[in-house]
This record gives sequence, structure tokens and C-alpha cells, in this order.
Amino acid sequence: MDRERMDGRKLLEARRAVLAKEEMDFRRGITVDMMSDEEDGTADGEAGWIVRPPSFRSQELSALCSTLQKRLENDPKYQATHHKRLHYGPPSARPAPSFYDPEAAKRHLS
Repeated sequence: MDRERMDGRKLLEARRAVLAKEEMDFRRGITVDMMSDEEDGTADGEAGWIVRPPSFRSQELSALCSTLQKRLENDPKYQATHHKRLHYGPPSARPAPSFYDPEAAKRHLS
């Protein structure tokens, strides 16, 4: 398993841990394939993770991911053990998952 996919799994699990009860239904069915591509890098002179969300991810899902990430980053323990996330460059051009729950796809894919 490549490092990027493993990091995506950890991120997915961390975000699941900070879901509010009313967000649970929308989040159902999301897989690691919906997480952003991340790699070590520098943007505008700052080092951290270069984060590029997949271009096929819906705006609604991207907004939820952003909200969940802000909750995580408000936790000092999370901040101390994770790289700074830098949003830089165009969205990831990787293809959408070839198999995805059709009902979830209506909400999660653009």
C-alpha cells in the first residue's frame, strides 16, 4: 500500500471521529478515494503537506471535509502530531473511483 493511500485512511478515520450526529448520514459511504491527495512540499516558502482535493468531489462533500478538518486542527494534540496542510495548486486530476455506491455518488461526486 502506498504512503498516500495510508495517509488518506488515517485522515478519513480522524475525520470520522469528529463528526457531529447530524452529519453522520451524509458521511455514510465515503471512502479513502474521496480524500485529498497530500504530499510533502513547500508553498509560498512554508513547508507542510500540499493538499489537492479530487476534482470529482462534490462541493458539499468538500465543505464537510473542510469543516471536519477545522475541528481536528482546533485540537492541540492533533496539531502537535500532524503537518500543516497547505492548499496550493489545482485540484487533483486523478480519476473518480470506478466503483462507488450509486446513492452516495449522488451526494459525493460532482
